[in-house]
This record gives sequence, structure tokens and C-alpha cells, in this order.
Amino acid sequence: MSSLLALISRRLPSQWSITRWAHSSERRYHTADTTAKKKTIHDAIIIGGGPTGLLLSNLLSSYNIHSHLLLDKRPVEELLKHPQAHFINVRSMEILKAEVPRVYESVLKEMPDVSEWDGFHFGGSVLESGDGDVGGGKRLGRAIHPVRENLRVGQSGDAILVPKTTGMNDVEADNNAIMPTEDDGTDDAPLVSLCRPAHLAQNKFVSLLLQEASRRHHTGFDDKEDATDNGDSDSNKSSNFHLRYGEEVTRISEHNHGHGDNNQGQQPYITIHTSQGQSYHTRYLLAADGVQSFARQHYGIPMMGDSSMQNLMNVHFRTNDSLSKLLMSRSNNQAMLHFVYNSHLVGAFVCHDGNKGEWVLQIPFFPPFQTMETDFDSDTVRDMIWAGLVGTRNTDKETADNEDDFNFEILSIRPWTMSSLVAQRYFNDSGNMALVGDAAHAFPPAGGFGMNTGLQDAHNIAWRLALLLQGGNRNAAVETLKPEHVSVEPTSFVGNNIMSKYDQERRPIATQNAALSVRNYQRTLRIAKACYLDAQHPQLLISMLSSPPMSLLPLEARQNMFRRLVRVAMMPLGTLLSSPQSSSGGRSFHADHIEKNVRSILENGGSLPLVFPRYELGFSYQPNGSSRREIANNETGDTSGYVPRLQVGHRMPLVLLEVLASSFDGNENEGWAVLETLNPQQTDHGNPADTSSDSAVHVSLADISSQLRRASSHSSPLFTLLVVGPSLTSSVSLTWEAVNCVMKRWNVPIMIVNVLPEKNNVDDHQNNVGSSNQHLGSESKGFDVVYAVDTQNALLQLLHDEKSLSHNNRANENDDGANENALIMVRPDGHIANICWVNKKEGEDEIMSKHIQQAVEQGFQNALG
Repeated sequence: MSSLLALISRRLPSQWSITRWAHSSERRYHTADTTAKKKTIHDAIIIGGGPTGLLLSNLLSSYNIHSHLLLDKRPVEELLKHPQAHFINVRSMEILKAEVPRVYESVLKEMPDVSEWDGFHFGGSVLESGDGDVGGGKRLGRAIHPVRENLRVGQSGDAILVPKTTGMNDVEADNNAIMPTEDDGTDDAPLVSLCRPAHLAQNKFVSLLLQEASRRHHTGFDDKEDATDNGDSDSNKSSNFHLRYGEEVTRISEHNHGHGDNNQGQQPYITIHTSQGQSYHTRYLLAADGVQSFARQHYGIPMMGDSSMQNLMNVHFRTNDSLSKLLMSRSNNQAMLHFVYNSHLVGAFVCHDGNKGEWVLQIPFFPPFQTMETDFDSDTVRDMIWAGLVGTRNTDKETADNEDDFNFEILSIRPWTMSSLVAQRYFNDSGNMALVGDAAHAFPPAGGFGMNTGLQDAHNIAWRLALLLQGGNRNAAVETLKPEHVSVEPTSFVGNNIMSKYDQERRPIATQNAALSVRNYQRTLRIAKACYLDAQHPQLLISMLSSPPMSLLPLEARQNMFRRLVRVAMMPLGTLLSSPQSSSGGRSFHADHIEKNVRSILENGGSLPLVFPRYELGFSYQPNGSSRREIANNETGDTSGYVPRLQVGHRMPLVLLEVLASSFDGNENEGWAVLETLNPQQTDHGNPADTSSDSAVHVSLADISSQLRRASSHSSPLFTLLVVGPSLTSSVSLTWEAVNCVMKRWNVPIMIVNVLPEKNNVDDHQNNVGSSNQHLGSESKGFDVVYAVDTQNALLQLLHDEKSLSHNNRANENDDGANENALIMVRPDGHIANICWVNKKEGEDEIMSKHIQQAVEQGFQNALG
């Protein structure tokens, strides 16, 4: 804890001491003059300072929306104590890489080595029997997940069962698991992402996001180095960015925007009142305050689904060095999750960082027939942990406090309720309060979709809010309302529809992920059933004890009856434990039969998966929701491979382009250099190539808009128009003029990327950039263009593949050459806004210009509403 605070303190401006930040009674950042008499209305207020709220704050700052507050009722030190979530999936890592690269790099640096967390274990204890003289339990199975290498096109996310280690060492056994016996045909397939998933405890992840949030407050745009606060920079003059921890929202009220009786047509604003006696006003309220969201409850938005799937006890503990070394000494003991079944404990251990001793144990909890005071007091829980870690209870109380002996410290014991819920709607009636993250949805933890769905919520809504706030040519700094204030009609087509699209797009994804998480939870119950533990039995017992005539007995009597019956049900699992004195470990036919049951499930793909390629990368924002149904009804399974599609609403696939020229100097802010480090060149099979002797710069089409925004130092969310084909790329002025007509109406920036099939005439392309800008004159203001080459013809292949699957959005469907020229419009969040095939014939410039305008207009309509 102290090391985390010390690390963050080095990143804070000098006038903000870490003592004031972490230990002051107010627990908040602020620089505003609280004595000002004028009413200050902020652009946005975020309630909730966890991963979703902090990422949202970072994204708003990157768009120069500095007039926002973030409040969280929890003190900072509380957020930095508890690990909670820990898995960051491929798509979330892509978002971090594109939007907050410092956080991305820090995650890679801080997380444990992948060999320590790529497996799930099932057995009698964490420690396998035979490891030393401390007992251990029978290993029922070890499953390895495909996280060591980048995913490839069509590659399944199925875990692979490690064969029994008889005659093999740990490394040989793992290698046999990693290399399946049947070739799935994906070894030489192209990569689908340059990112791999990560495993990092949420408290450490929060500290990284918090550091970045404080840095962005101090420096402005995200690619600038740490700046010295001399009070002269524009970013410091306009910045009114606050992080306020330990300040709880106690009341919310809504008001008309303006004064007097005639306020029709004016946007309302929201006032929040806090436990510190403060009142803050905002145009938009973003509720990221968890499943018990105060804001959601205030607006009366119900949650739909199962609110109480299972009660669990969450135990956070830390092992000492001796015990950590014992548990991590052999690779076959290293895993992210350990599902333990024995006569003393049935539970799941989460190893957040085994070498540093960070663990969490989750134990089923059945109130009111179990209580914290009797069933989960510290001594009882301590015995459970010993039984789960090493297969025996701790009976040597005298040596427990000796640092040289195996030991651990219990840091917290907390109950929580697992649920599967999605909000009925994501907005209030006025459309100026949005639910984000756990305030909008809650899933079972199996599969790790909770935090990841929240991060992707933030990614979806941030650029929308930024465009809406910037649409009226209004400075993003705090606006001071005076009595004579007159509202100004925005000049942009962007309206509140852009925010409603957030609900339309993200709520179906949450529903989809909730259903997947429930299926994953049910997979864990199948393993328990193979150990002759049926999850239905405790519920039936509870129902019986809660109904007449048993309900007539005193509660204490029924509690004792429940405990005895649970102990009896768990007694046979003692065969999965071995004693230190027995070389055979007391194993029985019963234990072997359980092992056979479990391995049969694991061999047939019944293990809890960790990687879900189609759900992580293949989710879509198509307006009609067909993609969501396509995934839900697909019979190939939850872990089936992802095959990229050039389709509206889908994520733009990974294709690396070599940059030839641009109308802006990317080196001015080291933009191109940053892109090159993020997008290494690939070989024919999609593997990163050695570019040490190659001065070329490459850009990935995955999250292309974010990358180009950083390279060109755009502060606004940016759309990208990929121009493919000889007729379009050779008509630079025509394309620009057509795009400019639409862009001016929407007041949304677009960058054009002319994608060439080969590297010929590079000088001509560079000259075209300059001459075309000169030709457009003042009309080209805000326009940028990049010339790039598709050296592997990967984009062209995707276009051809899409032609064979779909005949939509063709401008000249009957023309044989229509497929040679295409426009692909990519949203700020990396998803495809529109695809249009066009063809130019001699003398048809006007028709082609109209087609381009229609394509861009439709793209804006699809993305913005």
C-alpha cells in the first residue's frame, strides 16, 4: 500500500502532497476558487473513481474536456487495498494501447509473468501432493489457456488439458498442452491483434489510471511529456479538472438551463450535493458508481435479471516469503485460478501475484444459516485457507508467528452477492445522465467480462460526449453562467441522438456478456458436480429449513442442522487430501473416480475458458443488432475463433499499412515514432518483423482513428476515411471536396488515408499532398491526409472476402469494376461506420462526388444517429 502511494506521489504536481491526497479529511483534488459568486456549470461529472470512471476521465481529458469532476465516496487508500477484478482482455488492452499508452506499457511491466497465470487448476489443494513435507492435495486437472502468444485468425480460445505428469517434468507437460495433437490450421494464420490479455490486480490497475489522470490534468494532450506548471500554458489556464475521493454524493437535483420563466428548449443541468457540503453543477452526469449506484436509484432505473445468484465470502490475504516460495516453486503449482475441493473447504483461490503473496479466496456463503460471526470468523477462515493452500489445517499455533515458517496475513473478509443484471435503460428521461460500468450491469466474475465491459462502455461514450460538447464551437473549459446568459444554437448536426446511440449499442453487448458469464459460472458448477457436489442441494436444504414444519424450529437449531449436513456432504472429499506422513497420500478409489470425472469434462472442452475471441473482438454495433444475434445463435461455441469482417459496426480488423507521406508533420510531436513502436511491421504470416534496419513507419488499421489523432495532435474525436482503389486514390481533390461538403455540415473532423497497392511514385504522392491542400485553400482547414501502402494486400483481400459475403452498400452494383474502389469510414472508437464500393468512369466526376458524399453522410448517420 505504501509503495503504491509513494509511486503515485512522484507523478503528482508539487503543490499536491501525497499526505493531502490520501489522508486529508476532504480527500479531493481541487484548484478552483470556491468563493466565486458566479455559478459554474461543468461539462461532466463522473461519480465513481474505479477503473471505468478513471478511464472515462482520462479519455475526456485527452479530448480537452477538462471541465469535469470525478467523485468517489471511498478514500483513495481503500481503492488501492483490494485486488477485486484482475483480467484485462484483448480488446481492453487494445483500447489502453491506443488511448492511454503509458497505462498500457505500465500494465505489461507490472503484471506477473504469463507463465504464472495462464493456467487454471482443479484439485484437493493449491499445493499438489508430493511437493515437500506439508501434505498437499490430489491434482485433478490443469488447463492451459492460449494467452502466451497473440491470437490468430480463427484460433479457438479453448483451454488445453495438461496430460498427467507421469514420466514428464512440468515444462514438458505444459509444452504438450500448449501444442495440441490436432492441427487447427491457425498456426500460419495472420494475427487478429497486436495485443495479448493481461492479469493485474484492480488496485494496481487503478493506481496506474490515477497516475495518468493526474498527469493529463497537468499537461493536457496525452502525448506531451510531463510539463512544468509555470501558469502560462493554455492547458493550465483552461484546466478545471478534479479528482475528489472520500466525497459522497448525497442528493441529486435537476434544473432548467437559464433564468426567468421562458426556458423552453434549453438543456437542463444537474446539481449534485455531497457529504462535504458542496454543490456542483454539470451538463452531463456519468454514473460509474457500481452495482448499488446512487444515481441509478435516484432516477428509478431498474436492473433486470437475477440479483442473487450466489452469496460468497471474499477473503483477501497475503502469504509470507516462505509460503510464497513454496507455492510458486514449481510451475505446475502456478495458476491464475485454483478450484479447491476438500473436506474442509470448497472454494476458488485467485492468485493475483503469487511471488508477492497476493491472494483472494472466494467461498460459498449461505445466509441466514451461515453467519460471519460463527462460520467465517478469522480463526475459522484461517483454517480454511491452510486447508486450501497446503491440504491440512494449521494446528501448530506456536510457530505460526515465526517469520521463517509458512504463514499468511488475512487482510479482509467481506461478503458479496453474485448477480447477473443489466439496467433497463442507460439514460434518465432528460438524456443527461448515463450509466457506465457496474452501474449499468453486473455479471458473475467467470470469464472476466465485468470490468472489461465497463472499460469498453467508457470508450464508447467518451468520444460521443466530446463531440456533443464541442459541437457548438464552445470552448471546453468551464462556462460561467450570468443572468444575461443567452444560449447559442450549435452549428453542428451532432445532437443528443449521438448519446442515445450509446444505449443502443452498449446495452445489447452487456446483455450478451451477462448471458455468457452465467454460462461460464455454470461451467464451474459442472466441475463441482463431478466431485459429487451439486449446487442445487444447498438451495434445496435452505428451502426445506425455511418452510414449515422446519421453519417452526429456532433459527439457531436450523443453522446447526445446516452446518452438520454440509460437513457430511464434504467428508468424502477428504480423499483428495494426503497427509505428510503417508507416501500414498491416503488416496482411494473414490479420489481416482473423481479425477476421472473431472478430466473427462476438461478433455471435452468443459473447463472454464479465459479467452473468448469472438466476444472480445467480434462484437458489433450494427444498427439492427444482427451481429449480436449472430453470436448468440452461432452453434460453434463460446470460445470459437474470431474471423475479421469488413462490416458496418464491427471493429476495423488488424491490417498494417506502411506510411508514405502525410499533410502534417507527425514528427513534430513524435507522433509517427509513437505509432511505429505500437505497430511493428509484420511478415507474410502476420508475425512482427525485424524493423531495426527499416526506417519505414507503420500504422495499424485497428484503432486507426485514435492513432492518427495522436500522431496529428487532434484534440477532438476523429473519424478516418480509408480510400482504396486507383480511381479514388488518383482523384485526391475530388475526394477531398466531396468529403469536405459533408464534414462542414456535421462539424466533425475526418482524416483521409489513401491506401495504395504499391510504393511507386512516392514523390508524386508527397507532391499531391501539398498541391491538393493548396488547391483547396481555406476549404482544407482541418483536413489531413495520409498516403499509405497495403504491402501485403491484406485490406484488398478483406474487401474481396466481404464482396463474396454481402452485396450491401454498393454504389454501382452492376459494374464489374465496382469492387476495385471502396470507401471505409472508421469511427473514433475503431469500429466501422460505413463501407461503400464506388467506380469512376470518364466524365462521371459529379456522380462519383455524389457517391462519396452519400457514403460519408451515411457513415455519420450510422455512428451519430
